[in-house]
Amino acid sequence: MNQYYPHLFEPFTIKKTTFRNHIFSAPNMMCHMDANGFPTDYMIAYYAEKAKGGAAVVTVGDTPVDHEHAPSNPRSFNLSYEALPFISELAMAIKSHGALASLELNHGGLYNPPEAMGGMNPIGPVSFVRSWDGVEVIGMDEAMMNTVADHFADAAELLKIAGFDMCLLHGGHGWLLDQFISPLFNTRTDAYGGSLENRAKFPLMVIDRVRERVGDDFLIEYRMSGSEEIKGGLTAEEAIEFAKMIDGKVDIIHVSAALDTEEAQAVHTHPTIFLPHGVNVHYAAEIKKHVKSPVVTIGSISDPEMAEQILAEGRADIIGMTRALIADPYWPEKARLGQSADINPCLRCLDCLTGMHTGQHFQCAVNPWTGREFRMRNYVQPAKEKKNVLIIGGGPGGMKAAITAASRGHKVTLAEKTDTLGGLLKFTDYDSLKVDLMRYKNHLIHMTQSMPIEIEYNTEVTSEYVAKKQPDAIIIATGSTPITPRIPGIDLPSVKHATTVYTDLSIVGDSVVVIGGGLVGCETGLFLAELGKAVTIVEMQDEIAPEANWMHKEGMMQAFAKQNITTVTGRKVVSISENGVTVADKNNETTVIASDSVVYAIGMRPNNHLVDELRDSAPFVRAVGDCVRARKVSPAIYEAYYAAVDLA
Repeated sequence: MNQYYPHLFEPFTIKKTTFRNHIFSAPNMMCHMDANGFPTDYMIAYYAEKAKGGAAVVTVGDTPVDHEHAPSNPRSFNLSYEALPFISELAMAIKSHGALASLELNHGGLYNPPEAMGGMNPIGPVSFVRSWDGVEVIGMDEAMMNTVADHFADAAELLKIAGFDMCLLHGGHGWLLDQFISPLFNTRTDAYGGSLENRAKFPLMVIDRVRERVGDDFLIEYRMSGSEEIKGGLTAEEAIEFAKMIDGKVDIIHVSAALDTEEAQAVHTHPTIFLPHGVNVHYAAEIKKHVKSPVVTIGSISDPEMAEQILAEGRADIIGMTRALIADPYWPEKARLGQSADINPCLRCLDCLTGMHTGQHFQCAVNPWTGREFRMRNYVQPAKEKKNVLIIGGGPGGMKAAITAASRGHKVTLAEKTDTLGGLLKFTDYDSLKVDLMRYKNHLIHMTQSMPIEIEYNTEVTSEYVAKKQPDAIIIATGSTPITPRIPGIDLPSVKHATTVYTDLSIVGDSVVVIGGGLVGCETGLFLAELGKAVTIVEMQDEIAPEANWMHKEGMMQAFAKQNITTVTGRKVVSISENGVTVADKNNETTVIASDSVVYAIGMRPNNHLVDELRDSAPFVRAVGDCVRARKVSPAIYEAYYAAVDLA
C-alpha cells in the first residue's frame, strides 16, 4: 500500500486487465500528425512521456472513426489500415513504459466542417441548416446509423489489432453519440427520438456493434456528460438513467459535463480558473450510486490530496486528468513517491487547447517540453562544462533559469533585490482566482530552495557586484514595473496601481473604477467585485482583454456577469477627481463615472537598465521575461528555460 496516497495508487483489475493505479491520462485533441493524418515521432514521444510519468492508462485523443466522413476538425488522426504500422508503434510506445494504451473514438456529427470531409455535408440526428454558416446537415436514416456503427466497430477492431488494450467511445460534449441522447439536438419523432429510451438506441447500437467486434476482453470506456448544463439539454437525472442503460455493456463509465460544441459551455468542459477544482465530481458521485461499472471523474483535478479524497470518499473510482499531465506528465510518479511539491502545476490558462484551435504549435504555458519531447530529449543534456552562472531576479523567469541551469550541473547564484522570491507573482497569495498561479509560484520557490542554488536576498546587482563575481554566464530576469499614466488626479490618495490593492484593501472604497481593460485590470476588477465592490472597468480600445485566449476570456466574461461588473470600452480617461473619473469618447464627448477609488493597470515597463550595462560583462549574457518586454508568465518561462539550456 502506498504510504502517501493509498487509494490513488492501489492496483485494480477489470476482467483480465490490471491497472497500476487509479490515474487515467484522459484524451486531448490531436497534435503532430503528418500530412496523411498519421502519427509522427513527435506525437509518439508526447504520449510515451505520459506513460513514463506513471499514469495507468494513456488515452490518445479525439480520433474520428472514419477519416473521410467523421472528422470534427481538418487536422484529424487518420485511423485507417494504411496507418496501422504507425498506430502499432504508438501503442507500443505507451505500453513499453508500463501504461495501458487507449484511444478515444469520436464522430463530430452535425458539427463536422465540410472542408474536412472533401466538401460533403455533415450528418446528425435531424436535417436542418446550420445557423452559423448555412451548411445543410443531413438527418441520419437507419442505413446511415448502421454504417456509422460499423465505422466505430471497424476503428475499435483496428485498435485491437494494433495492440491497444482498450478504447474510449466519446458519447458526451455535444458530439454525434451525445447528439442522439440530447433532447437539445434530437427532435426526431420516430423510434430514435422522443423518450430517453428511444434517443439511446443509436448509442447503444454503437456500443453493441463495437463489443461484437472486439470481444469481451478488449475494454470499452464510455465518456458521457453528467449534465449538459444548458436549457433543453440532457439533465443530470437523464444522465443517470442513461448510465444505467450502458452499465454492464461497457467496462468503464467516464463522467464529464457540458458541451464542447458551444463556446459558453466549452469553458465548463475544459474548466477555467473561474470555476472550482473538481467541478464535475458531483455528477460522477451521483452516477456511481446507480451503476456497478467503475466511474471516472474529470475536470480540474490537479492536486494529489483532492484526488485521494475523492477516491477515499467513494465519489469516483478513477481520476481522469488531461491538463495536469500536460503540465507535468510525471505527476503520478512524483505523487507516488511523496514528492508532490515537485509537481509542475497546471495554470488552467488553456493556452494548450486554444493554441491547437488556432493552428499553432501544441504547447503548455509552464512546460517547455510539451509537444517537443522528441526534440528535447536530444537537445537538453547535462552541461559539458560546469559554469558559474549568475541569475539576476527572483521572479518566475529567474527561478526557472536557476532551476534549469542547476539541474544541468552548473554552479548557480541567484541574486534577488528583496527578501523573498516570487517577483510580481507574490500577489497570488491574496487572490482566490489565482490559486493555480500561486501553486506554480510556490512550486518554483520550492524547487529553487531545494536545489544547489546559492540565493542572495536583498541584493541590488551593479556592474561592481558582477565584476567581483566574475560569472561565466549572466541571465537577467529583472522583470517590470507599473506604468503610471499622465492623467490629472493620478496622484490622489484614492488612486492606486493594481499590484498594491491585494496587500492593502483599506485603500479601496466601495465603488471602484479600474483604468485599463487588459487581463491585469480585468482580473483585479473581478477580485474586487468578489469582495463586494461595485466595479467599472474602462478601456480605451474597443475590446477588453484582447491578449486573452478565447476560452479564458469567455470564462472571465461569465464571471463578470455574475458579479455585475460594468465594462466601458472606446473611452479614454481624461481626469480623476475625488468624486470619480471623467472619460471621453472618440468624439471627445465627456461623461463622469462616479467612484470613491480608482485602480489603474495600463501596462508594465521593462526593468532593462542592467541589460545594456552588463551586455559585455560575461561570455554569455541573456535577458529573459518582462525585462525584455512585459508579457504573461509563459514567455518568461520559455525564454528562461532556453537560456539555461543554451549555456551548453
